[in-house]
Amino acid sequence: MRTQSTQFQVAMTSFVLVLGVQACKAPTTADPAQPQAPTINVINWNTYHLFDHRAKIEPATQWLAEQAPDLLALQEMLHINELGLQELAKSWGHEYAVMHKEKGYPVALTSSAPIEVIERRVKGFHHGYLHARTRGIDVFVVHFWPSKVGEAVQVSEAAAALMEAGKPVIVMGDFNGKIRFDEAYLKENGFHIQEDGSALLDYRLTDAFLDRGFVELVSEHSPDQHYTFGGPALIPRWAKTMEEVRSRRRRIDFIFVSPDLAAGCKSAVVRTDDEREGLHSDHYPLQCVLELPNEDREQLPQSSP
Repeated sequence: MRTQSTQFQVAMTSFVLVLGVQACKAPTTADPAQPQAPTINVINWNTYHLFDHRAKIEPATQWLAEQAPDLLALQEMLHINELGLQELAKSWGHEYAVMHKEKGYPVALTSSAPIEVIERRVKGFHHGYLHARTRGIDVFVVHFWPSKVGEAVQVSEAAAALMEAGKPVIVMGDFNGKIRFDEAYLKENGFHIQEDGSALLDYRLTDAFLDRGFVELVSEHSPDQHYTFGGPALIPRWAKTMEEVRSRRRRIDFIFVSPDLAAGCKSAVVRTDDEREGLHSDHYPLQCVLELPNEDREQLPQSSP
């Protein structure tokens, strides 16, 4: 009887151990039935007077069509009005397009989903900014003046108030300022001011957002990329040689997002192909892929593949 009882106990112990090992094994592949979180493809691009005064508009729009963005922020949208932009945006698959003004140096936003304009701000700003809402995200498209730090402070305060209210927020555009993550590169390449033996760099335009909890995506995901400005499109009007162009290269364009969007960021890069993007504008486009926050998914249209 003892022998049978012992054999039974040994058998049961082995059975339990096998079950335990199987239960602890992690799945080797994702469950195909599990829904994948939707993402959006976002691009920001200073267009250099609408792609060199429209001279490069055809190859530039072809590039945008290939990228199939869900959101596209643009600066220096000269030579076009909002109706013209709405027509142009169809070439990269967007039915919705808005501008914050139609004179001077406009900024714009196009989207594959409807856009609600919250504010077109011009007064008190050198260029102004656009605040719009699309796909459940508050988007600020900016083009700051280098010496007017108050512009960045005002936008960062408005964006932070939305973020604190639980809204996902993107602030993107041409900041015309430096960021402290690039300090080693900036000093090495002489973008600092030497004063009393110290190398001084002004980060106030971007610190306005970092200090309020926003995350700059290229700094986070592509820390070795140090320039968004300085393409061969500068030749021959603004530079004579590529050596001169390279000497000006630095980051002045950024995509800042609220922490909820940053947590779901899949990638963020500057597209710096001098045979393509660099020929269309003196600035390079920034591109990121964002996972939408849980609370916004059900109410939003599907993003482009």
